Amino acid sequence: MPLKLQTPKEISKKLTTLYNRAEHLTAYLNQTEFTITIKFKRISQKEIETNFMQIRDWVEVLDKSPFEVEFQEVAYRSLGRQRMPYILTMNQEGFLRHLSKVKLFENHLSLVDKTLLTFPQTKGLLETRAKLLMEYDEVWEQLLKVCDYFVAYPKPNKYIRELDIEGVDSKFIEQHMMILDRLLSTILEPKQFDGTITKLTQHGFEKKYGLKYDLPTIRFRILDEDLYIYNMSDILLPLDAFKKLDLGCTKVYITENKINGLSFPNVKNAMVIFGLGYGIETLKEVKWLEEKELFYWGDIDTHGFAILSQIRGYFSHVHSLLMDKEVINRYKHLAVEENKVKRFLGELGHLTKEEQEIFEGLKDDVYGKAFRLEQERISLNYLLDRLFILE
Repeated sequence: MPLKLQTPKEISKKLTTLYNRAEHLTAYLNQTEFTITIKFKRISQKEIETNFMQIRDWVEVLDKSPFEVEFQEVAYRSLGRQRMPYILTMNQEGFLRHLSKVKLFENHLSLVDKTLLTFPQTKGLLETRAKLLMEYDEVWEQLLKVCDYFVAYPKPNKYIRELDIEGVDSKFIEQHMMILDRLLSTILEPKQFDGTITKLTQHGFEKKYGLKYDLPTIRFRILDEDLYIYNMSDILLPLDAFKKLDLGCTKVYITENKINGLSFPNVKNAMVIFGLGYGIETLKEVKWLEEKELFYWGDIDTHGFAILSQIRGYFSHVHSLLMDKEVINRYKHLAVEENKVKRFLGELGHLTKEEQEIFEGLKDDVYGKAFRLEQERISLNYLLDRLFILE
């Protein structure tokens, strides 16, 4: 079996890996000398005897390679003294020249110096994550322009599209939010952004840096005619307006399915919110829901219970509606198969004992293969009966 030896090609791959890790740039930032040392494995007499031709060719190739390999005489009992590769050393100049990166490195140094001159606060970030500058070198100048803007105008209270930054369009900011977040959270003073926001999804970047964004909307129906707003019952409001809603209802039903929300029967002192799915997260900001009797009606499938657990994490007093064994037994002939690839098979932390048992049963196919009973398959008359029992 041929020996695994460090050939010039493999050495070049190792150098490329070191380059991509930005160790040479880190050395510059830390003002330390960058030197590469690669030691060659000592070849045993048995290995030479077994793979003589391979080793002879390998030594010859290394001898003629562009690398400055240091050889040493090794004494073998039956083979005598043999000239074998011992160590390879390379300084930064030779390293960059071999990879044809001399000009690019000069450009990176220029960007580093400019960044530290303008924003000395980034020194620690660059010393530990120099790779960031290499990854974004083509747009680094634009990133610095965005940082300049937020230093001059922290929490601008504008839409990204409204930011007037020379050479930077709104799509650039949207496409580079992660690296901008790293830079801005390093450069800005703590009072100039919301450091409690760690996730950039759901407009997290805009919230963190004081930008406007398109607010999610909440669609709901008022189920009591006495509570209609200017004779309107089916209403769509931006989240901020919904948070301020002063509706004198005592019950709030939340349902995943849009059609079920539209056809939900009239209930005294009640309203129904619908069509949010996992977007139900937006409701956690609606503080007045804490004072209402809440019911969640979702599909009887793994995601339905995941969403139930999610909303109960925001409002611990939420009741589930029509998500029990009675409904499963009554309508199991109408069940379909849940998409196997998209099933939620994780752990949930906010279910009652019975709900947890049903959820585990769904995961284990107790009620049928990938059992899924959709809300709209349940009779509205049955819903009425159950609502009457709740009353």
